[in-house]
Amino acid sequence: FCFDAATGKVIWQKNIQKETSADIPDWGYAGSPLIDGDKIILNVGKAGTALDKATGKTVWTSDKASSGYCTPYPITVNGKAQVVLSSSRAYKGVDPTNGSVLWEHTWSTSYGVNAADPILNGTKLFISSGYNKGCALLDLASATPTEVWRSRVMKNQFNSCVLIDGHLYGSDGDYDKVNSLKCIDFATGAEKWNAADVGFCSLMATDGKLIIMTAKGELIIAKASAAKFEPISRTPLLTGRCWSVPVLANGRVYVRNAAGEVVCASVK
Repeated sequence: FCFDAATGKVIWQKNIQKETSADIPDWGYAGSPLIDGDKIILNVGKAGTALDKATGKTVWTSDKASSGYCTPYPITVNGKAQVVLSSSRAYKGVDPTNGSVLWEHTWSTSYGVNAADPILNGTKLFISSGYNKGCALLDLASATPTEVWRSRVMKNQFNSCVLIDGHLYGSDGDYDKVNSLKCIDFATGAEKWNAADVGFCSLMATDGKLIIMTAKGELIIAKASAAKFEPISRTPLLTGRCWSVPVLANGRVYVRNAAGEVVCASVK
């Protein structure tokens, strides 16, 4: 749907799956739409689909095979703008102007769950998946990506890491398996610390701090320190399953559980 922001009036709408006949992944299309100039890029199809944002008309689409679950991620490497997308078996860089695949790196995960968004630093791209798949650092400096390192030290099932000062902070392990909050070195993959008591979680970062929501509904504010896990506060806010990333806006943190309950907490 495209809405008028002021009134909510529908400007245009379309069923993208019916129009493209793209396969629907087991858990549906999960990536957010990416606005790129005059286009909307969606992780639909094997290497994405682009629409005209003013009309909803399809500009380009790709093979109908199943997509992954991550959000299209815009990057620029060696002066070339591209969008990184996941399919069920690979990550790839796509030219946003015409949908042509610039590079592809095979990354086959159980159930096709390549869901966590990748993270770029310089020419290095971090990717991670759960189901004991693990993570890797790809170098995109040449036409064909090369693996700098690969490890099972960080297994993001679907919530992405955050990168701060050369270190990744994220939730390692599947929801129903052994899991923890970890810090690892971006360049080498070396583990810096492991906070097993936090367990499965989602997080964001700001002002040198991590804003963490545990799967059990505890909001944790912690220093973004590679030396050790340093919580500043730990506050139970929700019950039930909490998988959504916390959101910070205007000095308030918004958190949500699977039942749809929302809590707004002042952190000024």
